[in-house]
Amino acid sequence: MKTGARLAVGPATLVLLLAAPVVLGQATTLQYRAAPGQRRLYEWMVRVDHTVRSDKGTVRTVREIPARRDDLVVETKAQPPSMRIVTLETPAGSRLVALEENGQDRLAATPEAERLTPVQPVLSAYWRSASGRMTEARPAPRVPMQAISQLQEEMRLLPEKAVAPGQTWTRQVDLGIAKAAITTRFVGPGTQGGVPAAVIDCSATVTFAGEMAKRIQIEKATCRIAFAADGSGRLAQSGSLTIREKTDTAEQHVIRSWHERLIGTGTLPDEALTKTKNDLDEIEKAMAHVGKGELDAAMQLLDAFIKANSGNPWTPALRDLHAELSERRLLTQAVPAPRLRLLLRDLQNARDQAGTAGGGRDDLVRIDATLRRITTINAKTLLMDAADTDPIVRDLAAFGLAFVEDPQARDRLVAMTNDASGQVRGTALIGMAIQGRAIEHRAMKALLTDSNTRTRGAAALLAARTIKNDDPQAAELVALMIENLAVKGVWVRVNTVTSIAALSPRGSVAAARALINACKAEQEAKLKPVYLGGLKRITGLDAADLAPFEVWLTKQPAPKTDPAKPIPQG
Repeated sequence: MKTGARLAVGPATLVLLLAAPVVLGQATTLQYRAAPGQRRLYEWMVRVDHTVRSDKGTVRTVREIPARRDDLVVETKAQPPSMRIVTLETPAGSRLVALEENGQDRLAATPEAERLTPVQPVLSAYWRSASGRMTEARPAPRVPMQAISQLQEEMRLLPEKAVAPGQTWTRQVDLGIAKAAITTRFVGPGTQGGVPAAVIDCSATVTFAGEMAKRIQIEKATCRIAFAADGSGRLAQSGSLTIREKTDTAEQHVIRSWHERLIGTGTLPDEALTKTKNDLDEIEKAMAHVGKGELDAAMQLLDAFIKANSGNPWTPALRDLHAELSERRLLTQAVPAPRLRLLLRDLQNARDQAGTAGGGRDDLVRIDATLRRITTINAKTLLMDAADTDPIVRDLAAFGLAFVEDPQARDRLVAMTNDASGQVRGTALIGMAIQGRAIEHRAMKALLTDSNTRTRGAAALLAARTIKNDDPQAAELVALMIENLAVKGVWVRVNTVTSIAALSPRGSVAAARALINACKAEQEAKLKPVYLGGLKRITGLDAADLAPFEVWLTKQPAPKTDPAKPIPQG
């Protein structure tokens, strides 16, 4: 079984049934030896040193991720020797420990609360062979990080045949989008924490296929393992990967290193082991439904397990999995209309916050991508909601239709600009602005003078997105928008200022005078920069206050017809 968020039936738990322990100092077979109920607790640390170089400069970050991993052997098979093992990884979070910009230390300026990023727990379960290899088929990697993760696991496998100290062997590995040659050396006997061990070194060379070969290079891949001489499992391991990636605009250099050590062992009592096996069977039933695309059935089973096992250490990882499956369902299957409306409302609020937050551009792109997937799947429901008698339902439908690439949806959105509700008219216009679709000139004039101020603000937004300042009809629209500089709605005034600046030709005296008057009357200090930015676009001046723009205005010839009027406070 496997889950992305976080029943990742996952990497690297290695324990197998063997009849006898490893004998060091001669050619011997290195294999895992364990019995049902065996537990091994590890402590590990991953350190990621990431440097990005671009035309904007160099940024280096270093993050450390400490965690614990609990390996439990659930059952074994004698022929062929194999075992089913469940692993629970519990990271303590990803902590930023270094931040540099162009060689300057910026970590001290980063608030402590922003340095720690939560990392989800991972629950894993696989059948593995005596060398640690997964016995179940898995999809070939399709993206670089999948290939790199599989490489790390391949480097931890034990040799299939007997080897002597000092012996080296190389094998070829298919990583889907890459090929690897992995060289392993049995260094010989040693100790780890006073425990007899077999020490193994491993290195790899990797070549990516196609265009990725030009973009990604793994410059270094090494690993050292201290394997218990009695075959019970790893005592410690450490390793390092150095990755370089080039794009048209930047170069990334990543050094990923890790260290792991055994900190405890034990045996699960028979009764607890039986329950654990039964619990794992129930979870794997849910994962079987996931594999068939039956997400509702999978979530139902997981929900029942979580409710019945609130104190189970697996439960946090299963909650994360349930949340991931719920999101996946929303992105791949139509949902009932009430659920869709709640979802659209949440995404609308998130989009508004991302649009006003500093540095929120990436969030906005992510939210819009989610909206496109959800609304496309639920387009039929949105079209039905667009005709609902409740204006709140129609408003949410108008918002959703903005992200549907379908002629019927686009036509319906245009029709909604004439809705009886001003709220709906405004949202439909915003949707057309998101799509970058112009509206007929006569309709635009009517909407800029609409009885609803939000509709006027949305019309101004649409005008700025779809009309150029050399359009013969732009001046008529600017004259109408100047009247809207006096409305009480802050959002309306912002869109109006932006649109006037965008549609007015360079050097427009009427537009400059209107913005200067409006800026003087403006009582919201946070909007002053918006007016100054608009004036800069019209006049070509860059100033922090109105004085230079007023001087510029006195030097311009007065137009024969000036639509600008004194702007009352509002």
